[in-house]
Amino acid sequence: MSSLHTINRSPDSRLLESCLKVINADDAILFIEDGVYHCVSLVNLTAIIETVHVYGLREDMLARATLSQTADRVEIVDTTRFVELCCEHGKVVSWF
Repeated sequence: MSSLHTINRSPDSRLLESCLKVINADDAILFIEDGVYHCVSLVNLTAIIETVHVYGLREDMLARATLSQTADRVEIVDTTRFVELCCEHGKVVSWF
């Protein structure tokens, strides 16, 4: 059963590092709220194994002016796709 991990805090919070200790290869990470700042940091993204899908919430990226700086690895999604991702995965783990 795959999990969708949502991270809503900036890289300074170290939540991504905690998440990566328990993440499985078929899981996904969705960066929301201040978590979208991870989407512009290649250092943070390279720590995520290639089989894990990485998403960023468009609305939060627009609010924080990071949309144009987003790394290629990050798939930008809207709130409708956010809901779909929640339904596609067996559980949602919120890191905050």
